[in-house]
Amino acid sequence: MLRRTAVLPAAAVALAVLLGSCASEPDTPSPAEQTSAASQAAAEVDPAKVDDALPVTVTGDLDPAVAPAVDFAKPLTVTETTRKVVAAGTGEEVGADDEVRFAYALYAGPTGELLDSSYGKTDLRIEVAQVTKGIARGVLGAHVGDRLAIAIAPEDGFGEAVTQFGKPGVDATSTVVLVADITGVVPTIATGEAVTPPAGLPTVVLDDAGVPQDVEVTDTAPPADTVAQTLIEGTGPVVTSGMQVKMQYVGATLADGEVFESSWESGNAFETVIGQGQVIAGWDKGIPGQTVGSRVLLVIPAADAYGDAPTGGQPAGALVFVVDILDAY
Repeated sequence: MLRRTAVLPAAAVALAVLLGSCASEPDTPSPAEQTSAASQAAAEVDPAKVDDALPVTVTGDLDPAVAPAVDFAKPLTVTETTRKVVAAGTGEEVGADDEVRFAYALYAGPTGELLDSSYGKTDLRIEVAQVTKGIARGVLGAHVGDRLAIAIAPEDGFGEAVTQFGKPGVDATSTVVLVADITGVVPTIATGEAVTPPAGLPTVVLDDAGVPQDVEVTDTAPPADTVAQTLIEGTGPVVTSGMQVKMQYVGATLADGEVFESSWESGNAFETVIGQGQVIAGWDKGIPGQTVGSRVLLVIPAADAYGDAPTGGQPAGALVFVVDILDAY
């Protein structure tokens, strides 16, 4: 409903394509990739075996912009996926239902050759319950701030899809080594400090879990320009034009408060590039400048929405949105 066009961003890194189920990778994987990812999907997994003696050495600062130095004796082979905590973080624990962010470098166990890396690029986002089993086992139970060395056993790995890296001597029987710096867990709802809005704006109705359900309007007149009022101020990075942004929202008409769409009810958060004409102008005006973790009330005049007489089934007139900003990169 919100999109004016359906332009999708390109893949950030090759591993996201291989996983086939990464939240940051919107392109449709090939049938071979889908089969491999599905066969290893980690709907329910146990954490990896923890072994501080895993013979993988990782040195360097924890900096997603700079790759660490990684060394291990070749060939490295494990029969059970094994994790070593190279540096311990103090953040929240990664759970089975979480979407986790991490910087990574992936190596071939037989040769030590680098297969792929996100360092200096965009951190990978993965949903633990949907990702390749070995990665899920490796990050499950870890903590934000951890640097991990994970030796992924072949049975938990990418299957034949690993050959898409194009490296000789690496196939479905190979151990692969993942070095991962856990940088965060993507929130599922706005978190931060509540902000008292000025009088005269629509009121948000929440359920018992704090999820926006409805919007109460009184005699609010359509504004001349889009109004963006922070209701909860998050502590994450500032959203800027051109970022890929993940959000949950409820949309209602300003005239009567009737809800016409809710991403919460659909069960899927909404992702788009913001500030580039991919969504209605009111979102492109109101979301940049907000911080990740925030809840924002947008009161949007018809001119910044779909107009007073849209022909494509969109709601007419001024609109109200309650938007939880979950991630931006």
